[in-house]
Amino acid sequence: MAKFLPCLDNQIAFQLDFMPLLVAAVTDLQAQVETLHSIYLNGSIAYRQATKGCSDLNLTVVITAPLTAVEQHRIAVVCQNLQQHYPVVTNIDITWLLLDEVLSITAIFKWGFWLKHCSVCLYGTNLGEQFGYFEPCWEISKVFNDDIAAFLETMQQQIRRTISMVEYQTYCRRAGKKMLRSCFMLVACRIDGWAYTDQQCADYFLTVYPDKTTEIERLFVLINGPVVPKKASLFLLSQWGGWIVNEFNQIERKIG
Repeated sequence: MAKFLPCLDNQIAFQLDFMPLLVAAVTDLQAQVETLHSIYLNGSIAYRQATKGCSDLNLTVVITAPLTAVEQHRIAVVCQNLQQHYPVVTNIDITWLLLDEVLSITAIFKWGFWLKHCSVCLYGTNLGEQFGYFEPCWEISKVFNDDIAAFLETMQQQIRRTISMVEYQTYCRRAGKKMLRSCFMLVACRIDGWAYTDQQCADYFLTVYPDKTTEIERLFVLINGPVVPKKASLFLLSQWGGWIVNEFNQIERKIG
């Protein structure tokens, strides 16, 4: 019998601390984007496990045509204003998708899965309802993990260049979260659930790789602090990141 992956519950209320921000974000995007199709919430706020003053606002926005230069400028201003007026989040991250891209058969394991199992529709026609329930499979892990090598290289370059402590901490946090998510993707096709939080990523990964506890603990330090020297963070990205990339490539060669 097929074991389908879980979906986020659209009926559960969001945490009250984040409701004013969500309303403002949807309202502002409606006003600034003429080709808007639908807006989806992702991340810890969608999972109802966000932490005030620590979590990010993650949105996926589907549009019917590419953004104009004017719209891009307006959206940048909107995001800046939202962060100033709603310090309940530390960052606002928006993923923009074209409707044709989402509905393409070649993107079903990425955006079909993403909208079905990892998103809550805030506005517009819910495209997630057009897809069936997904089962654990390597195809999903692959499309969400195939950028890990390039990502790690970019992060190392940015960490080396920055002289800002705020930027450095942001890069460390971003790199740690991506690596932790990549660790989960290595095992996602072997389990019957899905990791929505950092801790769930770690727990699932360690059920298959129990000897990697120390490395996972170091990732949590990278994400949550205390701040480590650049030399230490670069070593972790190079050595542990290299192991993740190598393990991903080995699994890909076996499964294909």
